[in-house]
Amino acid sequence: MSEQRSGKSEIHVPKMLVMGVGSSGARAVAAMVALKPDLQAVAIDTDTKVLDALDMENTIHVGATITRGLSSGGDVELGRQSIEKDSSNIRKQLRKIDLLVMVAGLGGGTGSGAVPVITRIAREAGALVLTMVSMPFKFEGTKIRRTAEDTLARIRTHSDAIIQIQNERLVDRSDAELPVEQAYARSHQVMMDGIFSISRLLSRHGVVGLDFACIHTMLRNCDGFCHFASADGAGEGRAAAVVDALTTHRLLNKGRMLESAVGIVIGLTGGIDLKLAEVDEVLSRLQEKLPEDVWINFGVATDRSFEGRLSAIVLVAEAWKEPLVDSQRQRDLFNKNSHPAQGELLLETTGKGEFIHTDPTIHNNEDLDVPTYIRRDIKLPR
Repeated sequence: MSEQRSGKSEIHVPKMLVMGVGSSGARAVAAMVALKPDLQAVAIDTDTKVLDALDMENTIHVGATITRGLSSGGDVELGRQSIEKDSSNIRKQLRKIDLLVMVAGLGGGTGSGAVPVITRIAREAGALVLTMVSMPFKFEGTKIRRTAEDTLARIRTHSDAIIQIQNERLVDRSDAELPVEQAYARSHQVMMDGIFSISRLLSRHGVVGLDFACIHTMLRNCDGFCHFASADGAGEGRAAAVVDALTTHRLLNKGRMLESAVGIVIGLTGGIDLKLAEVDEVLSRLQEKLPEDVWINFGVATDRSFEGRLSAIVLVAEAWKEPLVDSQRQRDLFNKNSHPAQGELLLETTGKGEFIHTDPTIHNNEDLDVPTYIRRDIKLPR
C-alpha cells in the first residue's frame, strides 16, 4: 500500500560557513562579504589591527593572553596555542553547519598554527570540511614554504578535501611589473570565485540538479586533494570562451589535470537566454579532455543577473578512494530526520579533555588520537 503524502515534506537546506583564518584568510573573507553581504562568514586572527580594519561584523579575536593583540609573528606554535585557548568560540560558530569552508594563506604563524586545530574541531562537530589555502610565492623563502607544506600534511588529517592555490601559478614572466599587492589579490580573487560558485550551487535549484550531495560525494572520495577553476564568457561565443579558459587554466596546469582526472564536478550558470546548444558545447568539449571512466556530475542553473553571460566552475580530483563502508553520515546530512533501517552505535569523539593543549599524534597523515573506527568510518552494529 503506497503512503500518501500530505503537504510538502520538510527539506533540510545545507548550511555553509566560510571561515577566514590569519591575516590573509581574514582579508580574503572580508572582501567576499563586501561583495556578498548575505554570505555566512567569520574572520579569525590574533592581530586586533587586522580585525579592526575589516568591514565585517562577525570576527573572533583569539590568543588575547598569548599574543596580547599582536600577530603571532610567524610562530606556528603561538598560532596553535591561540586557537586552542579560544576553541569554545569556534565550536559555537560550527553549530548546525553542514559545510565549513576554511580560507587561509599558509606559511605564516596564525593560519598555519590554527587551521589544523579548527579542521579537527569541525570534524568532531560533524561538518564536512573543505579547506582552501594559498601556498607561498617562491620569493617568500624556503622556510615559509616548508612551514606551509608541513601544515598541509596536518590539515589533511581532518579535511574532507583541500584546494591548493599555488600563488606561483597565478603569475608569469609577463607580470614582472605587477605590484605586489595585486599579485596577492589574485589569490584572494580565485578563493572568492570558488566560494561564490559553491555557494550558488548549494542555494539554487538548477534546471539540471547539482546539489550538496554531489559536492559531498566529490569531497569525501577525492583522496585529500582536489583542484578548482572557474571561467566566464559573455556575448557571442561565450561557451567556446569558457571551454578555452578552462582547458588552459593555470590552476589546472594548463588543462593537463583534466586529462588525468578521476572525478569532476561541473557547474554552469547562465541567464534565461542560455541555450541548450551552449550547454552541449561546454560539456561535450570538456568531456573530450577527460578519461572515459571518469566520475562526472554536472549541473545547470539559470539566473536573470547572468543575462548574456555564462559562468562555469569545475572541481577536479586526481585520485579517488572508495569508502570502506556505506556512509549513513551522507544521508543524515541531507535529511536531519532520517532514521537508518538498521541501528548503529553512534560513537563520536568528544574532545581531548585535559589533553586539549597537547600536539596530536600524527602518523602517515593520520591523527592517532582519533579512534580508529571514526578515522576509517567503520560502523559498529548494535
